[in-house]
Amino acid sequence: MRLTNHFIRKKVKGLAEQAGKRQSHFCTLKDARHILVLFNVEDKDIVEPCLETLRSQQKNTKACVYVSGDTVPEMDPSYMVIHAKTDLDMWYMPVDEIEKKFCSCDADILIDLTRGDNYAMQYLLLKHPGTFKVGARSSELDLYDLTISVTENADIKHIFGHILFYLQTIRSK
Repeated sequence: MRLTNHFIRKKVKGLAEQAGKRQSHFCTLKDARHILVLFNVEDKDIVEPCLETLRSQQKNTKACVYVSGDTVPEMDPSYMVIHAKTDLDMWYMPVDEIEKKFCSCDADILIDLTRGDNYAMQYLLLKHPGTFKVGARSSELDLYDLTISVTENADIKHIFGHILFYLQTIRSK
């Protein structure tokens, strides 16, 4: 039985406030070796070409996929899957094993392509020790070191294009 998402929403809000105080280290796409991309399983067909774009640039690219439905569709076995039915506790918090596994992934850059208020993925993103987090603004919380402002109807390909542009444009030194 799952309870309300009130508790995880409150936890994410607290982590977001702490995140503003942490030291971020800007990382250009050229300097990044490891990239971790977060997305919802519904967007898998849109995100996979984006992952291939990063891999074609010789980036060690890993993916973390959130599945909210009853079954996990067939996908690349290298993807880390966060299944809402089995990997979240009754307060919608990721279980310790999942959090540890996620936080142990190497990432110079974390790219969040999840949509909506996906509190479980926001929680994991904020808990990850990575020092450069990128995503599109989707709520009033300031979750990222580099926030892309887009219209509500912007598609993931468009958001990813902007993220790549800014990662190639910024200078870290």
